[in-house]
Amino acid sequence: MAYDSGRLSCPIQETLAAIQEGLTREYRAAYLPAHRRSPRRTRRLRRIRGWGRETGRLVSEIDRVMQQTLPRIERDTRHTFRDPDGILRILMDPSTKRLFFGILAGFPEHALPAPAKDLDLLGKFSDDARALALIGDVTLRLRVLPGPDAEVAGLAPLCDRWSLHESKLGLECRRRPTGDDLQQEKETLAGAVLGLIYVEGGVDALRAAVPLL
Repeated sequence: MAYDSGRLSCPIQETLAAIQEGLTREYRAAYLPAHRRSPRRTRRLRRIRGWGRETGRLVSEIDRVMQQTLPRIERDTRHTFRDPDGILRILMDPSTKRLFFGILAGFPEHALPAPAKDLDLLGKFSDDARALALIGDVTLRLRVLPGPDAEVAGLAPLCDRWSLHESKLGLECRRRPTGDDLQQEKETLAGAVLGLIYVEGGVDALRAAVPLL
């Protein structure tokens, strides 16, 4: 089954709220007292309950990003993001693929708690950070920093300044990286934010962020 790429039908927060509501509805519809359940029904109820918990945790994590992380970035860069979903997509951890693709595969299409296209997109959002980081790096080198051999300074300190790694969505679902892997993740996150600033605001917006490097 193929789905179109692009934007969600609703903002990420609204989509996750709809998924939570739909999962609660499906859980109630499938619920039976323990002594009347088959092992298969018990396993299904556990899966639905687990998906609901994970979705609820994402909603809480997004609230923190909206209240703390996003204002910090906007204050530093003097760029107001047109759509906060851009930052949320950057921060979506690859571990969330298991959640969204699991829900997508766990129901017939007519019973899904959100449109199939939206669940498919949510599962792919964790790929956005690398693509935007490449855009940010190339644009800095070729259009913002002086000289053809300009080097982009290490971006990990910028990631720490904005607490991007600590703000990742779904990080509890997988083993935390260390050493070089952690450093690379931080570089990618900060580079992705810079790439998003360029996509939204152009070269001038990205140039305004250079003093932070």
